[in-house]
Amino acid sequence: MSFRYALSPRAERYFARLDRPTQRRVADRLDELAADPFDPAISKRLQNRAGIRSARVGGLRILYQVQETDELVRIEDIGPRGQVYRER
Repeated sequence: MSFRYALSPRAERYFARLDRPTQRRVADRLDELAADPFDPAISKRLQNRAGIRSARVGGLRILYQVQETDELVRIEDIGPRGQVYRER
């Protein structure tokens, strides 16, 4: 099953500020997440936030939720590892 993804406004703003090579790497990871958002090789379930998963892209993290009924991967946040896990 293939999913589609949608970025939250916060994730869109951060993505737009990235340099082109990093944007390409993040976009490639988003495509991988759309293909299989539960693949343990590219993502993990967060312990302290129910329903949220995390994927790595170098020092960046992508936090997302999977809405299986809508076949949607909702990208909640993109950011540096040290900042993205803080509740906002």
